[in-house]
Amino acid sequence: MKNPFKRKLPLTFRFLGRDLFNGLLLGTLGLQLRLRKHLWDQSREWPKEKRYTQGYFYQGFEEIGITGAKPTSFRFAQYEVDNILANAEILDIGSNAGFVACYCAKMGASVTAIELNPFLNKIARDTASFLDLKNISVIEGDFATCALSKKFDVALSFSNHHTIDGNLNMGFENYLLKIVGLLKPGGYLLFESHNVYADGQGGVGDDGDMDVKMAIMNKYFDIERYRMVRCFLEHAVEDLDKLFIVARRSEAPRPINFNLAEARMNYQWTECLPSN
Repeated sequence: MKNPFKRKLPLTFRFLGRDLFNGLLLGTLGLQLRLRKHLWDQSREWPKEKRYTQGYFYQGFEEIGITGAKPTSFRFAQYEVDNILANAEILDIGSNAGFVACYCAKMGASVTAIELNPFLNKIARDTASFLDLKNISVIEGDFATCALSKKFDVALSFSNHHTIDGNLNMGFENYLLKIVGLLKPGGYLLFESHNVYADGQGGVGDDGDMDVKMAIMNKYFDIERYRMVRCFLEHAVEDLDKLFIVARRSEAPRPINFNLAEARMNYQWTECLPSN
């Protein structure tokens, strides 16, 4: 039976004891307190409608003992893309607290993380410094207007192509075209959807039209594989299962047949291209 109080308890309190205990065990308690101070500053100085997960950490990072709404290692265990990240120049679009960027920096050549929220960027920089990750560059800016001078092997777009805080909404094809322009030939797009169970009418976070969006993506990318990935939190108000796509930039993409109704039921990889 589900705990009836679990839904009502704010996330920051639900995981507070666990996080602090983990921090004591891992020797990261001091870091956690600094990062929580940034969240507290955010609660006073950043508009409420532009914050995520009730002021708690949207991303989690097991290495420093923070559970988060979306624990990073939990996510990447489902993504199975560490081989793609190895030695890669990586762009993390909408990097949030930077925990994903830190995870990727441990195997990639470099990570460029772009995030509009200055308080989340402070979290990212403090975490990278604590872990002595010198190959992360955190850019404070809007992806839609930010000019980046380098090209990347991998772009991460994790539930970010139309953000629920309203900060990014440049249209799906324009968003993809900007990514295409930032990728090296044959570069990878690792893409996680928003809500693929929605009605597909164009609302914020509505990826119920993923059939259409996949066709647009397939104009510029070979779709190598896709699958549904499970959320960490059990209540849809906080998170839900997402569609994850591994795509590769191509001048002549191979067309695929995609059916969202079928894809929503498949938690195993659907392979779209033969293995090399």
